[in-house]
Amino acid sequence: MVQVNLDNFSVKQIAQSGQCFRMNEIKPGVFQVIAYGKRLVVEQEGQRVTFHCEEKEYKDLWRRYFDLETNYRYYIDHIDPEDPYLTAAVKVGGGIRILRQELWETMVNFIISQNNSIPRIQKSIETLCLFCGKGHEEADGVWYEFPRPEALLVEEDLASAKLGYRAKYITELAKNVTDGVISLEALAAMEQEEAGNYLKSIYGVGAKVADCIQLFSLHQLDSFPIDTWIKQIISAKYGGKFPVEMYSGFAGVIQQYIFYYARQRAEKKA
Repeated sequence: MVQVNLDNFSVKQIAQSGQCFRMNEIKPGVFQVIAYGKRLVVEQEGQRVTFHCEEKEYKDLWRRYFDLETNYRYYIDHIDPEDPYLTAAVKVGGGIRILRQELWETMVNFIISQNNSIPRIQKSIETLCLFCGKGHEEADGVWYEFPRPEALLVEEDLASAKLGYRAKYITELAKNVTDGVISLEALAAMEQEEAGNYLKSIYGVGAKVADCIQLFSLHQLDSFPIDTWIKQIISAKYGGKFPVEMYSGFAGVIQQYIFYYARQRAEKKA
């Protein structure tokens, strides 16, 4: 078990930020995270965060996964104080961190995310893991790893996940990764422009999905995914053009503050 005090960190905000789909609140203030073939339980009370794992696993995996060595106060302090929407957004979502997620899983997740709601995305992903992932039995239950490419080669095997037209994108991606046509290692080493072009050349990957993969796995922080939520905010609050250039080097962090705030406000109105 590892306990740390963290500023500008909220596991609940991260879990609800739309960047990951296997981080779930199992009881108030307690979250289960499944990533990189591991299961982690995280508890948070104020700034005090408890990671239920060995110190070596925390240092080798989770500290990097949660981007804990980055000073997010720097990003917050560089928000334009004359921007009322963004200053309000960071007060609500300033505990968000940009996760460093596994590339293969992130690619599949955001292909699934196309024209889809977060609850449906989560349900499809959990079903894929249940039917195609490796299971682990522990004292408090069974959990499943995210399926490897070789487990997602046959479209019929994905039927239970109800992926619709997205299933063919995933099986094609799995085949190309398995056959070495797509090299995840090469992709991970690319700079932002090259990586974006490469991703958009993949069957089923458009600009928004590519940006999400670049931001939430490759940690290319100038990526600024534009979905329906972001489009609406840019139109309503920024006259159709958001000043991305003001936030060079961390525009993707700003995108997350905006996205989270927009969803939270919508949920309160519902």
